[in-house]
Amino acid sequence: MSDEVILNDWNPSEETLLRWAFDENLLLSDQDEDLILHREEYLPLLISIAGESTCPKAGYILSCLDFYLMFLILRGTDAHLAVVKEGARLAAEGRTQEVVEWGRLQERRLKYRKGIGPVSKSEALLMGQELLNGISRQALISVVHETDEKWEVELSVQPFHRHKERLSISKGSGCFEYSR
Repeated sequence: MSDEVILNDWNPSEETLLRWAFDENLLLSDQDEDLILHREEYLPLLISIAGESTCPKAGYILSCLDFYLMFLILRGTDAHLAVVKEGARLAAEGRTQEVVEWGRLQERRLKYRKGIGPVSKSEALLMGQELLNGISRQALISVVHETDEKWEVELSVQPFHRHKERLSISKGSGCFEYSR
């Protein structure tokens, strides 16, 4: 018999989030719990909690935030990019090296979004690693096609490689387009 308690709270208060973060048996939802955390207003609290060495869900929280901000970078509008910028700013003030490093990753992702100038094959692979993997997942990244103008970088998830995501990266500007 499990001691898990499922709150089914899709709009948790800060108090509930704090209680949840420090209780390994407490779940916000039995499915897609990570999606509950994908809200701008939760960033300050969640980044602070992720920096707590005594929090049993600190790594999980940072991973959820990473996935959230990663897709804001890949597909978001300027308003979404402002959320990522705020996340990076908050993380820079983090209490642990892991949170600070994660904030630096967000800053690099923001730079990639603007375009970093001429991109070599190794830089295209690094962009793929940092834009598509980050800390939230680790999948195979490879250059699958090249033209005179672009690198096609692909994420492929093992073991069957059915889930694929791509970046089409301009060799000249470093700007990218994301597709699934």
